[in-house]
Amino acid sequence: MRDYLIVFAVLVLHAVSVRVAPEIGMALSYFFFGAFGVAAAGAALHRGLVSGRRLDPRWLAMALTMVLWLCGVALSARQNYVLDNANPAPGDSMFFYIIYAVPALVTLSSSPVAARKRWAMGIDLVLACMLAALFYARVFALVTMEGAAGRPEAEAIAAMLDIENVFLAVIAIVRLLASERQRDAAFYRAASIFFVTYTLIVGYYNHFVALGDYPDFGSAWDILLDIPFAAWLLAARRGDGQGRVRWRPPVFLVRFVQSGSPVFMALGVLALGLMVMSHHPTLGVAACAAAVLGIGLRSTLTQVSLVEVESRLTARQATLEGLAYRDGLTELANRRALDATLLTEWHRTVERNEPVALLMIDIDFFKQFNDRYGHVEGDECLRRVASALASRVGRGEDFLARYGGEEFALVAPATTLVGAHQLAHALRESVQSMRIPNDGSPYGLVTVSIGVAVGVESPEAGPLSLLQAADTALYRAKASGRNAVASAA
Repeated sequence: MRDYLIVFAVLVLHAVSVRVAPEIGMALSYFFFGAFGVAAAGAALHRGLVSGRRLDPRWLAMALTMVLWLCGVALSARQNYVLDNANPAPGDSMFFYIIYAVPALVTLSSSPVAARKRWAMGIDLVLACMLAALFYARVFALVTMEGAAGRPEAEAIAAMLDIENVFLAVIAIVRLLASERQRDAAFYRAASIFFVTYTLIVGYYNHFVALGDYPDFGSAWDILLDIPFAAWLLAARRGDGQGRVRWRPPVFLVRFVQSGSPVFMALGVLALGLMVMSHHPTLGVAACAAAVLGIGLRSTLTQVSLVEVESRLTARQATLEGLAYRDGLTELANRRALDATLLTEWHRTVERNEPVALLMIDIDFFKQFNDRYGHVEGDECLRRVASALASRVGRGEDFLARYGGEEFALVAPATTLVGAHQLAHALRESVQSMRIPNDGSPYGLVTVSIGVAVGVESPEAGPLSLLQAADTALYRAKASGRNAVASAA
């Protein structure tokens, strides 16, 4: 409330001072214009430097917008007091009153993702420079440095200002409606308030005051020009609006506006290029080409960035999936991967017309090993057994996995019962040949027992039946004294 009272008091002071001292009313108006402009630029600069954890370039761009407008005010004062020129539309001040929109247009048309890319900043800079050149050409095609030659030229400049300000106001409102973060909404809310207020008040002032019955500064009507900057000051000091309930934009609208916002800058360059075509054909053609090439190049580079991001995400997903299907201790596949592989190979038995074999492998007397040597050595034993088993799996299509605890499983597609037994004996001998001591075993070494089952897909049996058969065979191998191979009945 205090801020509102202070701003209102300054507005009243401006109105009263030009009434009380009309002979210096113009100087007073220039003073208040400058004061409000400096305060507005300072507020934007302050928000840009302290807003959030990082520097916010959007507020700094608006600060530059205010500074350019102040340059227009300073040049207007120079025309009045130094050059004694009462023309309402001198070229130098009009140029700055129009070019003030360039920094604002750059930040309002920036994309949140592309804004972090150097190539996007480069394209925006080129289009901004082209926009400034077009504004210069358009302004001085209508007026000279001394001002407008007649009312039609002055009205053309006023119309140009109207179009520019309406364009900025519409873009600011669109960005506000598509803001999903409080911090973004705070900026676009302040920008919308400023540009809507500026559009309405400056449009009225230009057409009905400056080009109407009050062509000179120094009247009470001048306080109208203070209002947009007063509104900006109050909006900039509202903070980020944390905790306030506001409209939640649809996700589609947010993504659509964020993706399409760079078009605003290109549209501005294209429109101005067409406007200056009659007076400056080369510049006009160059502007149209820059607009088309700029948006095309930006779209292409954005697609390249998206493809790169998608590739990284795909690689990361593959890595995560690999971790999800891999046993961290032995580096073999885990139970989840085994189940998926067994299901796939089971259904392929009909296609191949060959059975699939499943070997269940269990380390003998592993509990005694852990009790005798400790769990650290137990983990090392699991790793060495896994390595020994993997070294004897000769075919690329055979699938070895850690089933759980001290158990392993091997899926061997297109393998008969005889071939499965041969493979099982080779695996058992490979583990025994490492001669890992195990005082808890009657063999004095780490050995394995293996259960073998072979099956094909049928209406009566599924992969679970094969798993149960291999588990039964493993139980038989253990019951026979361990360090053995057995098959299901």
